[in-house]
Amino acid sequence: MAEPPSKENTGLASRKLALEALIKIDSEGAYANLALNAAFKRKALPERDRAFVTALVQGVTRHRQTIDQEISKLSKKPLEKMPASLRNILRLSFFQLQFMPDIPASAVINTACNLAKKTGHVGQVAFANGILRNFAKQEKSDTQAGGNVPEWLVEKWQKNWGNEEAEKLIAYTTEIPELTLRTCEMSITPEGLIEILRGKGIVCRQGELVPACIIIEDRGSIKGPINKLPGYNEGLFSVQDEAASFVGLVVEPKAGEVILDLCAAPGGKSVHMAEMMENKGRVIASDSHANRLKLLKETRNRLGLTNIEIQTADGSELTLNERIDRILIDAPCSGTGVMNRRSDLALHRQAPDMVALTDLQKKLMQNAATLLKPGGILVYSTCSIEPEENEELIKWFLEAHKDFEPEDLSRFINPNLLKKWQGADKDLSLSSGMLQLLPSRHGLSGFFIARLRKNVHPE
Repeated sequence: MAEPPSKENTGLASRKLALEALIKIDSEGAYANLALNAAFKRKALPERDRAFVTALVQGVTRHRQTIDQEISKLSKKPLEKMPASLRNILRLSFFQLQFMPDIPASAVINTACNLAKKTGHVGQVAFANGILRNFAKQEKSDTQAGGNVPEWLVEKWQKNWGNEEAEKLIAYTTEIPELTLRTCEMSITPEGLIEILRGKGIVCRQGELVPACIIIEDRGSIKGPINKLPGYNEGLFSVQDEAASFVGLVVEPKAGEVILDLCAAPGGKSVHMAEMMENKGRVIASDSHANRLKLLKETRNRLGLTNIEIQTADGSELTLNERIDRILIDAPCSGTGVMNRRSDLALHRQAPDMVALTDLQKKLMQNAATLLKPGGILVYSTCSIEPEENEELIKWFLEAHKDFEPEDLSRFINPNLLKKWQGADKDLSLSSGMLQLLPSRHGLSGFFIARLRKNVHPE
């Protein structure tokens, strides 16, 4: 059980909790969301302070590379030689000084000194005080333009996308992601949900690619956690990225069919497809991570869906006693298209990971080919912008499986949006059955989607 709020200065308490999470991320390689969850379980905080702690941890993690460069300019002592507590107190404070101008510099520095006093000794307090005061005297650097992308990936993006596009992609990794709600159209129309939200003062708009998506334009207009939003408990919406929601549209499930979601957890796409089928037919949601499937069970119950079957299995080895109408492989991937959402990805992802990932992706595709019925649809998606996980993998698959052919994706995109994209993306070619969404060109998360049909009468 979490400790109740104490009489301790809430600003200091919030920063202590943020520091605790940052040390876990730094020293233990913890993922940011898990480190935050652990911190909140240990210490109960009012919702406003929880949001502040989250903003601090995500912000430091998202900008860590550039923050470390700024610290290194002012410190004779290398960061790696400092105690983890001192190193992360400096990161926490640099982030506030650079990106939270509403907080007075004196308050940031005093709090940092108090934290150093609690976690270190007098020498560390003086050291932190000196470094931070020197930084506060400087004119603000153009840190916003920097990114948190490892050098090997920067070089890869420059090679694949060119220098100008790579710069835009790097800048995107530091942007705070939008919150998107996908309407459960079994229960309400998007227009109806927008009316309810706007009635509560929430600033939002309808998605261009997926009309069921409602994008919250001003996070500040939401008071409290998402599960307190009107319509949440009634199952009127799910939280789902617009590009991720588009995947369900491309699968195009029909009522009464049998759909297999081969890598289903945490289940957002399974839920979307089950809704599109209006609770008729079956969605087999399979994943090797049993713990992550628990989230799907909760969502299924909240939305009142009865057509989702959940099973724990390795998608590359799964066998079934029936052939499937449509299969979705939302494959495990590098996640390089959503680095702004997963702020700690740059800290964990290494170049050799790509080999293991593409090997797994190929195995999943191979197995899906055997599970799909003739005439069935196979949709492959990733939240990656790396060609070897996307276009190259589909080309490899089509070369090895002559009984599959790509299907044009143009009809899934409204004509006005398609025209706009064609002006911004000279490489756009939907007739190949593939679409690479780039944040820098399409204003959406970096997703890849391919739609293939298995021929009824293979040559």
